[in-house]
Amino acid sequence: MKVSVIVPAHNEAPRINHVLNTLTKSKKVNQVIVVDDGSRDGTTAAAKRIPGVLVMSLPDNLGKTSAIYMGLACVKHECVLFIDADLVGLEASHIDSIVNPVLKKDCHMSVGIFKGGKVGTDFAQIIAPGLSGQRAVLSKKIKNFPFDEVTGYGFETALNNFAETENWKVKKIDLFGVGQVTKEKKHGYIVGIIKRLRMYWEVIKGWLS
Repeated sequence: MKVSVIVPAHNEAPRINHVLNTLTKSKKVNQVIVVDDGSRDGTTAAAKRIPGVLVMSLPDNLGKTSAIYMGLACVKHECVLFIDADLVGLEASHIDSIVNPVLKKDCHMSVGIFKGGKVGTDFAQIIAPGLSGQRAVLSKKIKNFPFDEVTGYGFETALNNFAETENWKVKKIDLFGVGQVTKEKKHGYIVGIIKRLRMYWEVIKGWLS
């Protein structure tokens, strides 16, 4: 079984190369797809600097769920891994630990949980571990997910609901030392808070879908 990776990205030019370099170092990864979701900061150019990465550039910002849906059209392999573009502390061993349970057929989906990376992101995943964007799933399973009913950041919570409805076996994997750059750090405190609240609203809608 081989692995395709989808990295949805919006204005992540300063951060995405670390993630892509890590993915290309993993011997378990066979295809890397970046979906630039209408960025205006050179994310596409940054991603194209990494050899072997397929970059899909969307003209407008459609939201995370739509970006993932677009990326699935390019997936070639039996396992698909979703990885956020703004991770810090990510190593090839973390990638391997997420995909291994799916490759070994121990589960239908594995979900990576931050541990010991950044205080803010660690705390957020203690409160709601199901919100993690780092997850691997069988490609044939994700094809039945109702993408047309979910928007923006609602993907993970809606996928959790779908997995429960479909009786998937799900495993949670600790990602020690991995964290995420907060929206407040990316955009400044006020704008970051506004974007965070919008994200939470989309998450709630995904949970209700």
